[in-house]
Amino acid sequence: MNTPAGSAKPAASVHWAVILCFSLFAWTMSNLDQSLFGYAIPGIMGEFKVGLDTIGLILTVGFVAAAVMVVFAGLAADTWGRRWTLAGLLALSAACVGATGLVTDLTQLTVLRALAFGLAAGLAPITAAYVAETAPARHRGLLMGVLQCGYPLGWFLAAYLAEPLLQLGDWRQVFFIGFLIVPIALLIGWRMPESARFEQTASQRVAAAPVLDWALLRELFADRYRRRSVALIVLFFTFGCAYAGTAFFFPTYFAEVRGYTPAEAARIVGLSNLIAVIGYLGAAWVGEYLMPRRNTFALWCLLGAIALVGLMWLPQERWQDLLLFALTAAFFYGSNAVVGALLTELYPTRMRTTAFAVCGSAPLSAGFALFPAIVPLVVQSVGWQVAFSTLIAPLLLVSAAAALFLPNIRSGEEVDTE
Repeated sequence: MNTPAGSAKPAASVHWAVILCFSLFAWTMSNLDQSLFGYAIPGIMGEFKVGLDTIGLILTVGFVAAAVMVVFAGLAADTWGRRWTLAGLLALSAACVGATGLVTDLTQLTVLRALAFGLAAGLAPITAAYVAETAPARHRGLLMGVLQCGYPLGWFLAAYLAEPLLQLGDWRQVFFIGFLIVPIALLIGWRMPESARFEQTASQRVAAAPVLDWALLRELFADRYRRRSVALIVLFFTFGCAYAGTAFFFPTYFAEVRGYTPAEAARIVGLSNLIAVIGYLGAAWVGEYLMPRRNTFALWCLLGAIALVGLMWLPQERWQDLLLFALTAAFFYGSNAVVGALLTELYPTRMRTTAFAVCGSAPLSAGFALFPAIVPLVVQSVGWQVAFSTLIAPLLLVSAAAALFLPNIRSGEEVDTE
């Protein structure tokens, strides 16, 4: 349909750009909040006199909560809208992060960690659906890759905000950063426009929106979507196991194996994640313009596994730690930049955030729940290097293989709005 010059087209351009900026900021702030726990682990272990196995159990409780809560977040966003669901989850999650700095025992720490991460998990399907539904079709994958840069940017910003506090030896003040995010989240809810595709879908409902549309869950595993839903669950579960088995423990790994102080470890992890943004953008670009997204994800997982094994056994100097961890993050974690776009293109608007939550975020969180408890036990038995090499790398290969069972969708097509 033709549009008058200087009217509708510029408005649409501004709309998707605004959505992308708000979504990227929200996803970055959420990852900043959640990554603070990883930087605080050495201080928590010292104050409460607990081992890595206890920290792993605390992380597991949080990820179990996330696996459940993200489903409700996806249903809520598909039922009532993306805008205030996103803002509310970000504000509540940030408040729980800030309150973590006030805990007096491990029970309080565990509860607040579970609430914070469970609420934050809901932002993944919502921001992904937001960008998928508003971005120009021919550049959707690249722009969703930009969105996923919120993960390394969050870890980078958290590192450089937390480093001076960690140098003072006070892990509690690190969490107070979360309180600063609460008013920003409310501002996002006030100024962020709703997804036009969601509004169109909602306007076509015969009846008022139900409390939660549970029929969407049944449809995900009906004949049309069953194969892709199962393949995605396997992909995200194994990737989540690998992800959680490494990401939150790398600051501790660098402190215990490589002999860095907590502040130095935070600096290396933060700077490496900043460098890894190149890998995120590279995955998005390749998946958009050179090869199908599913194949790009599989290739990035393979390269990430190789880089991880190299990081475990090759470094002799600090610059080598930095370089190989940056490569690991660029390919291993950077594969996130393409798989989210692939998932959102496999389901229609009316069920997109629910599908992302059930087939992506929930199994990812289940993997997150399992491996923070398993990895410390294996580390205590065989050491960090063998544990990461024999547990994590094979999981990445399984995740890559699962991707090849997904439909081979051509990039650049409009998302389904049925």
